[in-house]
Amino acid sequence: MEKVRKRIELSEVRDLAIVIALATLIFSFPIQGLNFLGIFVIILLSISLRYAAHKLMADRLGCMATFKLWLPGAAIGLLSLLLKSILGFVFLGLGYVEIIPYKFGRWGIKLIKMTPRDYAYIALAGVGVNLFLMTFFGVAYTINHIEIFQIISKINGILAFFGLLPMPPLEGGHVFTWSIWFWVFLMFFTILTLVAVHLP
Repeated sequence: MEKVRKRIELSEVRDLAIVIALATLIFSFPIQGLNFLGIFVIILLSISLRYAAHKLMADRLGCMATFKLWLPGAAIGLLSLLLKSILGFVFLGLGYVEIIPYKFGRWGIKLIKMTPRDYAYIALAGVGVNLFLMTFFGVAYTINHIEIFQIISKINGILAFFGLLPMPPLEGGHVFTWSIWFWVFLMFFTILTLVAVHLP
């Protein structure tokens, strides 16, 4: 099967590693009952699956998607870590997927005409992974109160929430531009699920 050349560049691997490490650091304290390695594995899988979904949807639409570290978001995330014990708030808008409207073919670079819906679909493919994991493990936790189910649901819910923020360059901006009402629905669903599952 001939694929569009979407090699994972070393810069993407570096940025993914930084985001996963930062997210693990932010989440791992002061969560109790699960060690640092456990949090790392959950975040590694959640972010990797999300990234893979972005890539697959971009491939299906004939374009490219590359992962980028968002430096302002990373700085805010580190600041939120320092203030976490005081404010109880963290910021997880650490990275984003840059959608590139061209592909490499046999005869060189081919530009792709993309619509706002196409951009939204690529954004939703990744965020949808986090929404699915949040919902699945949230329901599992309500049925059987196993702590790891709650933590997986919480981590993915927070990742989805920040991914949906309608601020460039985060993915939520693409969804918001395409359909404000669908964005409102997804954000409402995410917040409602987080509150229902995680508040006593």
